[in-house]
Amino acid sequence: MFGIRALIFLLGIAFVVWMLFRLGRAPSARKPASKPVDDMVRCARCGVFVPKHEAIREGDRHYCCSRHRDEDH
Repeated sequence: MFGIRALIFLLGIAFVVWMLFRLGRAPSARKPASKPVDDMVRCARCGVFVPKHEAIREGDRHYCCSRHRDEDH
């Protein structure tokens, strides 16, 4: 009976040590890869910032949607 308790106790200690080891090295592994940040531009009509690749460009001005581009003329 003592042998089973000792085995369970040792397995518990081994599990705790394994979890601590894993948590100690995991922050860099769990961190998602960061995406490159796109430049942000301000809508000339409402002032909302939008990613440059999503903005509608008219000359040197940027807009968040085609409605704002049309209203600004």
